[in-house]
Amino acid sequence: MINSEKNQKVQLIRSLNEQQKIRKKNAALVVEGVRLVEEAFHADWEIKFVLFSNGLSARGMELIENCKKRRVIVEDVSDEIMKNLTETETPQGIIAVISPPKLIIPDNLNFVLICDGIRDPGNLGTIIRTAAATGVQVVFLTPGSTDPYSPKVVRSGMGAHFIVPILQVSWDEIDSICHNREFPLQIYVSRKDSENYLWQKDLTKPIAIVIGSEAEGVSEAAIRIGDNFLSIPMHGKTESLNAASAASILLYEVTRQRAI
Repeated sequence: MINSEKNQKVQLIRSLNEQQKIRKKNAALVVEGVRLVEEAFHADWEIKFVLFSNGLSARGMELIENCKKRRVIVEDVSDEIMKNLTETETPQGIIAVISPPKLIIPDNLNFVLICDGIRDPGNLGTIIRTAAATGVQVVFLTPGSTDPYSPKVVRSGMGAHFIVPILQVSWDEIDSICHNREFPLQIYVSRKDSENYLWQKDLTKPIAIVIGSEAEGVSEAAIRIGDNFLSIPMHGKTESLNAASAASILLYEVTRQRAI
């Protein structure tokens, strides 16, 4: 049993949780809780190791046994170590370090979400979760966006990271990927000052939707490469929506139109 805070695995988890540069250097992130570790196990993600403590549920212990069968490194830790490592108030008794597979952009690309400088981790996690639920094929994060593999984003995503590819790319790359293909994607930029409401646009064709941050809106780079603009109507003196709320409305309008 691991009892020391100086244990290498314990120190690695703490560093991965706290520092983006460590996550990038190790190409790894931390997931905690039975559900997320379970989804990582069933997805095409490498599980580097798993730590568990007393009180783990029967479902969790079954997961531990399955990890052992797959020759994943599994070790038990003290309750105190587990409590200090986890970010939740009530730890479920399991935590894992995992690495994503090589993320591939689908050839038949027709539904893309571009997160333009989304900095709030909770917002980004919720947006990724909505993207997965609405059938978005890939989420692009522009420079200035928060790290999609930070603990809060992963928790807010609720497993969506294992469903939809999330790529951090430049605007030039986005421009090339969307426009330089046999069936180019129209880039729709969400702007509150646009006179074109979302339901007035044909969103059934190949599209990429840009969502800007709540504080700053979309960037000049987004406007530069955008093919069209759309907005969500708001009554009264309301000036803007939470970025996650705006993304949900826009993405589900695409789903609605494509279901007709």
